[in-house]
Amino acid sequence: MHRYFFFSGVFLFIEYLIHILGTWRFYQKSGINLWKVFIPIYNIFILLKTYNRSIWYMFLLLTPLTSIILFFILWMDLIHVFGRGRRKDIFFLFFSAGLYIFYINFFEKIQKIEKIQKKEDNTGILLAIIFSFITHTYVVQPFVIPTSSMEGSLLVGDFILVSKIHYGLRMPMSPISIPFTHNNIIGNVKSYISILRWPYFRFPPIQSIQRNDIVVFNFPKDSNHKIIDRKDYYVKRCIGLPGDLISIKKGVLFVNHRKENFLSKKQQAYLIKTENVPLNTEYLKNKMDIEDIELIEEKNDEYFYQIMLTKKKVIQIKNFFDNVVFIKKNIFPIHFKEDYIFPNHSGWNRDFFGPLHIPKKGELIKLNLKNIHIYNDIITYEKGKKINDPSERFYKIKNNYYFMMGDNRHNSYDSRYWGFVPEDHIVGKPILIWMSIDWDRKNPLNFFNWKLRWNRIMKKMN
Repeated sequence: MHRYFFFSGVFLFIEYLIHILGTWRFYQKSGINLWKVFIPIYNIFILLKTYNRSIWYMFLLLTPLTSIILFFILWMDLIHVFGRGRRKDIFFLFFSAGLYIFYINFFEKIQKIEKIQKKEDNTGILLAIIFSFITHTYVVQPFVIPTSSMEGSLLVGDFILVSKIHYGLRMPMSPISIPFTHNNIIGNVKSYISILRWPYFRFPPIQSIQRNDIVVFNFPKDSNHKIIDRKDYYVKRCIGLPGDLISIKKGVLFVNHRKENFLSKKQQAYLIKTENVPLNTEYLKNKMDIEDIELIEEKNDEYFYQIMLTKKKVIQIKNFFDNVVFIKKNIFPIHFKEDYIFPNHSGWNRDFFGPLHIPKKGELIKLNLKNIHIYNDIITYEKGKKINDPSERFYKIKNNYYFMMGDNRHNSYDSRYWGFVPEDHIVGKPILIWMSIDWDRKNPLNFFNWKLRWNRIMKKMN
């Protein structure tokens, strides 16, 4: 905590120096004693009172992100009073990242204009934008579900609100960024300055992460972005807490040797064979909300499908379609090895996995040649280097870790493939589906085919 606020204090002090260097002549020409310019906070208060801004704007100084906004507001007021409030001046101010005010301050003749054209009062709009930005950054953030990895708990086209305070507000680690953007603007053009990086700090949580909570987090293996809070967002179900032992046998999850509780919306891959007549896929999609349907093979009037289904929908298909010969889970055999399963060279697959222990903060792990491939990622993350010779070493875990899986168990890129989620990667808890749109997944921008899922709009999430 102390390191975070120390970094923020240093950043704010640098902002003050930049502000003083770029505006001291404006103060002087306004008849303000020069010594007042050098008093932190008071010099901001003077400008707010001079230009009839509410002193509540002072609260924007509390965080690096909002303090930048405040200084730009004050600079716009200053250049307007000195006859530089035209659209092109505002354009130069923003797109020069504030350097334009230095140009005016040092190289232009400035004179306060007594009678200036009254500028349009956009205070309401400005405050609305600031309030929205603060809410988005520190309280609740909207997301859209782009993939089917969480069906049928979360559907493609669900728009959700995620609380950032339930699991403890994690303060931003990249203080300079474009508001309302995440990591990239267009292509690989980053929306933030990666040189500045704040230490990790999180406020105490309202509640801790519970087993089976749906959680939004930053993807630990995102190599394109080094700052934690700028890594890609993922949403999965937390099936393993720090200290848990997990395993999967024949596609069934066991936590601490206990079979998982029945999850009605959990989906798995099923193989279906029909004779003479193919499945009515339009009925499956439109009437039963089944999207992941793949025709595997067709021969001699026999049709083979792989479909992602819940147990409830398996029963419905058996009862509805008379031409179904069989329907069974598509389970990988125990000896089948998936190349990209976690950890490397484990010999596991999505349906036969583990047992795997989830590290807990403060645990002392005895390292050896049998488990080093499991914990080397953690050691590299926490210490910044790998251990090449693990012989009978002990390592103390510095963070809590979680194991995440998608509800669409056979169509989810999750912890089975890339490992644990560190606690500092946790973003928040989904609390509400505020909008849900059923769109064509092959052509989502075809607005004419969009349909509202009325039964999901404003649906509170458990």
